[in-house]
Amino acid sequence: QKWNTCADSGRINASNPCSEFMFLDDSACNLASINLTKFVVSDGAMDTKSLHAAARSLVVAQDILVDLSSYPNEKIARNSHNFRPLGLGYANLGTLFMTEGLPYDSDEARHFAGAITSLLHASAFQTSAELAEAKGPFQAYAYNQKSITKVFMQHLCAHKEQVSQPQIAVVLKSASQAWNEAMEKGRKYG
Repeated sequence: QKWNTCADSGRINASNPCSEFMFLDDSACNLASINLTKFVVSDGAMDTKSLHAAARSLVVAQDILVDLSSYPNEKIARNSHNFRPLGLGYANLGTLFMTEGLPYDSDEARHFAGAITSLLHASAFQTSAELAEAKGPFQAYAYNQKSITKVFMQHLCAHKEQVSQPQIAVVLKSASQAWNEAMEKGRKYG
């Protein structure tokens, strides 16, 4: 419950069957994954600019899909429109570790994954705030603003705790820029 962005609307009681989506009862989520290996450039570095752009494009596309999707029942449809839950993940993390020469179960690999996750999450938050600027925040935002802000700050603190190893410094720098933009716009628009 510590990470529940909409705690004022209810508890998180379960996940979807694959455990990639944890949210309120009777809700659905548009999910998308980014193939991380497509963002490795010839010198082995991550193309963070393109990764950031891909995350932003997927968030906009998923937000559009909320209104174009069909749902199993009226309650799930209503909650999907009121909360607009979206999920952004990644694929081929293990392959990325292999190409970077990182042992899968190592601190360095975990820090690299944390930096990538932070960049994708910040990019999603930034895009969400820009969507709120353009069309207003999601319907249940005002009621849950306190818990959303709390969880946002938890993510920001987790980002700042990342270890800046040379291999991930560029990813962390890009993530920091996206978090700053997300915070600035989020405070103004939701």
